[in-house]
Amino acid sequence: MGKIRTAIPGLDELIEGGYVENDVILVTGGPGTGKTTFGVQYLVEGARNFNESGVLVVMEETPSRIIRDMWRFGWDIERLISQKKMKIIYANPFTYTRFVKTLQDRPGNVIAARKNISDIFEQIQIEVEAINAKRIFIDSITSLKISSDQSEVRHTISEFIKNLEFLDCTTLMSSEIHGEQSFNVEEYLSSGVIRLHVFRVEGNRIKAIEILKMRGVKHDETLHPYEIGERGLIVYPGETVMNDEISLFDADRKK
Repeated sequence: MGKIRTAIPGLDELIEGGYVENDVILVTGGPGTGKTTFGVQYLVEGARNFNESGVLVVMEETPSRIIRDMWRFGWDIERLISQKKMKIIYANPFTYTRFVKTLQDRPGNVIAARKNISDIFEQIQIEVEAINAKRIFIDSITSLKISSDQSEVRHTISEFIKNLEFLDCTTLMSSEIHGEQSFNVEEYLSSGVIRLHVFRVEGNRIKAIEILKMRGVKHDETLHPYEIGERGLIVYPGETVMNDEISLFDADRKK
């Protein structure tokens, strides 16, 4: 069973050295917790330090905004793209159709917005094969859940995750949460679930990471602080955060 390094300093120590190869990992949290940075760091440092190319699938923000925002960490995404170490797919799924199991022949060399989930997956497969990618980050699947038909939402998420598992890549997906949400189908289906918290402690905000699930490895169940520094996220595995503090997003909901 191979391992894929997380590229987040301190995180590998909490999950026996990294993610299980080819698993799908869900990263959840409220606004401002660093989900996008978490996932882009996984791709950028994977390409730079471990020679593992990656595909970024953008479903909400525009690629140009992400490229701009990641410059603050010194991450030259455009250079990685020119070196064929990274690809970006802008896939804003305005409408959804049922998943197609059999993929058609490769279309043109285009990475553009598509309007149904089957085309989005087809684009992911094309770009993974183009650069022999081993890492994928999808930011975020929240937009896939915007529908009045919840049974269709469950079907879409289920089929999407199942198909990702066959791509010979280790995939991260982000999903936004607000307050104390009930169970989400993507949490059941993902092999791992990482929750990013923000707690209010005596007027200050404390960020903490929690490993809710990680199949195939023994994972730390304690809340550990993390910060977003000049070079990205850093987890402090030797420190803990009291889990009886009130989450900022839960507190906002209860007002």
